[in-house]
Formats: sequence, structure tokens, C-alpha cells
Amino acid sequence: MIITGLFLIGIGFLVKAFPNLIAGYNTMSQRQKDNVDVEGLSNFMRNGFVVMGMVVIIGYHGLKWAGQDVLLGYFIPGVILIGVFFLVFRAKKFDQNDGGLVKSRLKSVFTIVILILAFGSVGYGLIPSSYELNDDRVTFSGMYGTEIVISKIETVSLINKMPSVKARTNGLGLGSIRKGFFRIEGQGKCRLLLHSYQGPFVMIITKDQEVIYVNYKKREKTEMVYNELNALKENK
Repeated sequence: MIITGLFLIGIGFLVKAFPNLIAGYNTMSQRQKDNVDVEGLSNFMRNGFVVMGMVVIIGYHGLKWAGQDVLLGYFIPGVILIGVFFLVFRAKKFDQNDGGLVKSRLKSVFTIVILILAFGSVGYGLIPSSYELNDDRVTFSGMYGTEIVISKIETVSLINKMPSVKARTNGLGLGSIRKGFFRIEGQGKCRLLLHSYQGPFVMIITKDQEVIYVNYKKREKTEMVYNELNALKENK
């Protein structure tokens, strides 16, 4: 998310330096461009993208600090959608052409952004959760990923079949990919990072009673995660 924030800030400064990058303005005739306050528009666009980038960076760290990992999967799309929506509808004040050419063409960009975010969010969810283990914590990154301090783990188990999934409360369910928070029979709300219907599954229960299920398409990788995590826990 930090990279995304820096990317948005970079776009802001590029738009300021090269106003022709602004959708709508770049296809205008010279007469139409003369009716646009390009200095004000480019400043406005730069400031908007910089603010979006800063909100992404600060918000990411704030959510991580507050332990609200569940919101991270929606945070960037939400910030960008709100930011682009604001930019589109405020751009009109810099455009004195009949029909507001900048605004009307930015609306097209806004529609494209929505579609890209929708498909991008699904695509991001389909990327396998990466796994990283160090001396004191395990990290599962990607959509709905989490970081667990080893000392906070109560039990780690390897099971061939997990209880029935009753409902999705907040997550992605697409074929065998199930990520996020789901209601599990007999256990209530659990975090799933599943990439296959087939076992085995690593079941992690923390000391604060959070239940996490993880598996991968390759059985060997799931078993590796269990063996490494269990060995590190036993050594603590």
C-alpha cells in the first residue's frame, strides 16, 4: 500500500508538470484549451492525488496499528474512488467551455477507474497469500492477510478436513479461493486463507481465540507451513 500511495503522489506531480496528461484537456483544440484555467486545474489535480497518496500511506499504518487488517482489502479502492469522484466533479470550475469538456471526459475516466478497481480487486484476491516466517512472527500477506506473533499462538494443527463453511461475513469467495472472514460450523467467525478445497489445512488458534485456516494448492506447501510454524512454536 505504501507503493500505491507513492505512485498516486507521483502521478500528482507528473500532472502538474505535464498538464496534457489530464484526461479531456489533452484532446482539446487550442481554442478550447484557452478557456481552461490550466494552472488552477493542474494544481488542483496535483493536490488531489498527493492527498490521496498520503491518506493511503497514513491510513494503512493507522489500520495496522489498530489491528483492523480486515479493512485493508477495501481501503485503497475506497480512497481512490472517493478521490477520483471528487476530482471529476470539482474540475468543472476550471473549465469555461460549453458542456464542461474536462468534466465530461473525466467522467469517462472515472467509469474506467471503477471497472479497473473492480476487476483489480478480484485479481488481487486470486493471488496466493505469501508466507513469511521469522524468529518471532508469521506473516501471511495479500488480501485479508494477517501477522501473528508466535508467542500469541495457542495451538497449530494439521487437519485433513475442516468444518463446514456456513456463510461469508466479509471476504472473497471465488471457486476454491476463500479469503477473509467466514462463519464456520461450531467455531463462529474464522479467518480463511484457502486456495484449495482439498486438505490438508493448517489450523491456527491464537491465545485471544482467533481461529485461522490456511492451505495452498500444493499439499507440500501446506505441510511445509505447518512444520515450520510448529517447530518454531515448540522452540519458544
